[in-house]
Amino acid sequence: MAQAKSLTGKIRGYWRRLWRFFSSLKLAVILLIAITVVSFLGTLFPQLVPEVARDPQASARWLAMAREKYSALAGLYETLGLFDVYRSPWFILLVVALILNTVVCTTRRFKATWRAVSARPRLVMPDAFYDRTPCRASLALDREAGAADAARGALTRRRYRVLAEVREGATYLYADRNRWARLGTLITHLSVVLIVLGFVWSQASGRREPAVALGPGQLYQVGHGDGFQVRCDGFEVERYPSGLPKDYRARLTILQGGSEVTSKIVRVNDSLSYRGVGFYLSSYGPAARVRAHDAMGEPLPLQKTGQGEAVLNFAGEGEGRDLLIPSLDLALHVVFYYEGPSLFVQATRGDQAVFADFVYDGEAVELEDAVFEFTLDRYVVLQVVSDPGFKLVIFAAFLVVGGLIVSLYFPHRRIWAKVTRDEICLAGRTAGDKVGFERELAAIVEGIRVQSSKSKV
Repeated sequence: MAQAKSLTGKIRGYWRRLWRFFSSLKLAVILLIAITVVSFLGTLFPQLVPEVARDPQASARWLAMAREKYSALAGLYETLGLFDVYRSPWFILLVVALILNTVVCTTRRFKATWRAVSARPRLVMPDAFYDRTPCRASLALDREAGAADAARGALTRRRYRVLAEVREGATYLYADRNRWARLGTLITHLSVVLIVLGFVWSQASGRREPAVALGPGQLYQVGHGDGFQVRCDGFEVERYPSGLPKDYRARLTILQGGSEVTSKIVRVNDSLSYRGVGFYLSSYGPAARVRAHDAMGEPLPLQKTGQGEAVLNFAGEGEGRDLLIPSLDLALHVVFYYEGPSLFVQATRGDQAVFADFVYDGEAVELEDAVFEFTLDRYVVLQVVSDPGFKLVIFAAFLVVGGLIVSLYFPHRRIWAKVTRDEICLAGRTAGDKVGFERELAAIVEGIRVQSSKSKV
């Protein structure tokens, strides 16, 4: 029995030490500094994005480039997880420790804070309290009658909740304001946990595809189980008189199961979001739409699409794209030029050139029994971003701001007053803005004095 009690006592001792460790404010500061330093390292070193990390071949190529860049130190950096900071075990350990620290600190303070907010306060304070409290004041009275009512009225006009108790010939008053503001610190603590959770959620499950090129009518299959597509249905550029771009916009349409779900005109700072995936307009470039049909008007399938139409996107002037027409055993090489603008089209069958010339917007080229129509257009470049923790982080950020506003601008203020036959003694405490509270206490005393003078008349 004694051994069992001794073991229980040791367990309780270990638990208390662990609880004190995780409820330490110093630990919170150390963890925040450590996470900040680690996040800074994540900006110094290139990070292996989730899309690449999920593909073994792409991951191997990425790491090979990192080893080429950092040479002998690459192995050390990889071992330390500096190329994948936000998913490294030690970063996750820091985050978990910060969450535990915040939860324990909040839990430890919640009981005392809730008691201070909801429990009935102590009204009768000893005389020494009025002598030693830094924020105090007193007012001499000619007579006691009406003084307590004057004090109550002065406090009520300042939006204080007033409680009263009569004991041993004296009237004791307790007044407070903004008592619920003490919960602001708990809201701030909760917000820190939510921000960290949102950040970890985004790093673990989020993804970003920075350069998705969509030509007119082209579809992009949103992967990773999302099961829907986005299509570009048009693009417009608004220019200044000098010719420089003033604004550009694209119409994007979301399709689910082959049916259109939603459509929106997007701009650089105005994105389209659907099921947690955001489509951001990044830039645009030149494109060419190629249509092929035979002498009877029937479409000729192109190897690029399997249909009689294809869209070729060009990164810039002088860049070429290739198209194959299997039924004619022809290969097209199309090069874009800004002058005109125009396309240089070369058609070959094996090693023999069949056609080579410049083609302008809207022109058609007849090759044997086929007709090729070329239309100049533009494609858009989208950033496709899935950030599941973003809304949680934004919500938590608003909570942080709200908690700080409540704590800083609505401090909990308490005033005790003792009304006797010849004197009113007041003492007060505030959770913040001590100078403003001292001015308010002086104004309350002046209000009591004026009201007491009126009651004599």
